[in-house]
Amino acid sequence: MKRTSANLKTLAREALTGNFALPVSAYLLITIVTSVLSMVVTGFLDVSNTISLVTSQILVYLFSLLSSLLMVGYDKMILNLNRRQPYTLGNIFYAFSHNPDRFIVVNFILLLVGILVSLPFDIPSYTSSSWNAMILSMVGILVRSLVSIILAAFFGLANYLLLDYPEMGAMQAMKESLKFMKGNKGRYVHLYLSFLPLTIVCIFTCYIGILWLLPYMQTTLAFFYMDITGELDTPVVEAGNVQDNSFTNPML
Repeated sequence: MKRTSANLKTLAREALTGNFALPVSAYLLITIVTSVLSMVVTGFLDVSNTISLVTSQILVYLFSLLSSLLMVGYDKMILNLNRRQPYTLGNIFYAFSHNPDRFIVVNFILLLVGILVSLPFDIPSYTSSSWNAMILSMVGILVRSLVSIILAAFFGLANYLLLDYPEMGAMQAMKESLKFMKGNKGRYVHLYLSFLPLTIVCIFTCYIGILWLLPYMQTTLAFFYMDITGELDTPVVEAGNVQDNSFTNPML
């Protein structure tokens, strides 16, 4: 059964009712850690020194990868929440202790594509006047966001599959994500963009509202994964705790 965006959002709201505290706290912690690290690097950015500029930018990208890995752990927390399994703040570090190379490969590939696409805007923004730099920076952010949505429409389930199947390799997870997303890309993009109005509203709260919006979004997207794999129609007692080393595509 393919549930509508409204159905998935309803499931997310029901799952989060009375359970918002930990997801909000976890996202706040991730935001603080990655923001502080990035601010430390950009604070020492010397645009007149090419080596310093390149080094700092590489560090920023590495922190982006770190943030991606923490968000994988966040998704683990949300999956446990959706499945009514125990979840803790420590879940956000899950990717670092469960064959981290798999998560690193998937998220590095996705990050690298976004970097390459936005580089034409990022590099000039460091040497342009303040006004032009701001415009270029905003365009770069917009381009990365669009690329991120497009990539997620193809590979957005890869991290979930790696979480559920500990023995699955990075490339296999990306291939399986492609299979699952076949015929579902439009559903995913529609679901993702349906949060745009709330995102705009969060801007007027000085982005504080994001602390509540992102858990809502991630919970909904996790339910999308559970729906597309058939789990919501055939729930199991220990859903997601896959013990064997094989992968059976439930769509076959």
